[in-house]
Amino acid sequence: MAFVTYYDREADIVYVGLRDAEAARSAEHEWGLIDLGDDGEPVGVEYWDASDHLPAEMLDVLPAPKPPVEAVA
Repeated sequence: MAFVTYYDREADIVYVGLRDAEAARSAEHEWGLIDLGDDGEPVGVEYWDASDHLPAEMLDVLPAPKPPVEAVA
């Protein structure tokens, strides 16, 4: 997974990538998820109900998530 940060307005979720590494597992919390790499260190943070917890000025400047890339056969 590449280092990414986005705001999914439809799902009201913000994802903040912390480093360029694959998530091996996720730790769920009341407010969202922390994605952890193979080394147990955080690779990203997902905030649920973002519009209830984060400033609107921040959400306004975050890009939308990019659509997944389909594999070519």
